[in-house]
Amino acid sequence: MASSEIRSIAVGAPPINLSVTVAGEGPTVVLLHGFPEIGYSWRHQIHALADAGYQVIAPDQRGYGWSDAPAKVIDYDIFRLAGDVIGLLDHFEVDQATLVGHDWGSIIAWNTALFRPDRFNGLMLMSVPYQPRGEMSFDDRIREADPEGPFGYMVAFQDQDNPVEALLDADPISSIRSVMWSASAHEPDPDDPNALPPFMTADEFENYCRAFARSGFGGPINYYRNLGRNWELLRPWHEAKVQVPTRFLGGREDFVVEAADQGMSGRSDSHADRFVDYRGEKIIEGAGHWVQQEKPDEVTADLLEFLVTLD
Repeated sequence: MASSEIRSIAVGAPPINLSVTVAGEGPTVVLLHGFPEIGYSWRHQIHALADAGYQVIAPDQRGYGWSDAPAKVIDYDIFRLAGDVIGLLDHFEVDQATLVGHDWGSIIAWNTALFRPDRFNGLMLMSVPYQPRGEMSFDDRIREADPEGPFGYMVAFQDQDNPVEALLDADPISSIRSVMWSASAHEPDPDDPNALPPFMTADEFENYCRAFARSGFGGPINYYRNLGRNWELLRPWHEAKVQVPTRFLGGREDFVVEAADQGMSGRSDSHADRFVDYRGEKIIEGAGHWVQQEKPDEVTADLLEFLVTLD
């Protein structure tokens, strides 16, 4: 098994320090995690990809884990998040990479590919399908359509007078455990409130708890507080098509995928029309939102098959 190391890398100007897991040698694959996770969420894929002959770069994104967490909301807008990705490629002197994103990492991945298609030979989106910039921001769409629905939390996250991170930070262990259960394909044991989802060991869970005890939830929540600002910034990419080869992967029991099937979050019969080169999708049975952790072997196999087509 290829070894991995964790480095602190300064990117951007002014610089921000990102904690980055690096493994393997060969064509580069960048793995972007979602909310509320860290680069460790890719633990099953990192070594498999490195063993298959790829260089893997998996950062704790800004605000998460052992990376820097700027204080201002504006420090988490989409230009800064995408800039971190390009900064990592520049640091490692990588001209082109394959970009893989899950959840918020998916949003960052497709926007980074829109901004700089010259730097990427492929794009895999997990759990959150590509949503071109539309006539209103996603949080405004939720307010108008269904503020009490499955995406209502995004509206609640906008409140800075009663910040939700104060509640989450008060007990990060319970917060992480609750979110992992609620978005998975599994039901918690009502008789054991401390039980963990079956896809996570106690040692793995401890890594998450240590990360969020350090970083808190303020930075991650600020990603959501930029939804409106991002919509404004993305005006030049209104209804833009993704130019690089793209594949989608999700869990059958993922609430985001279910909503997308109903036309609520971007995946539809015309989904392929949003790409110049759409390589199809895979929906994995028995998986919820944490698909790369719940069904790691199936996710890794599909990712490797996609990577081979890009060679």
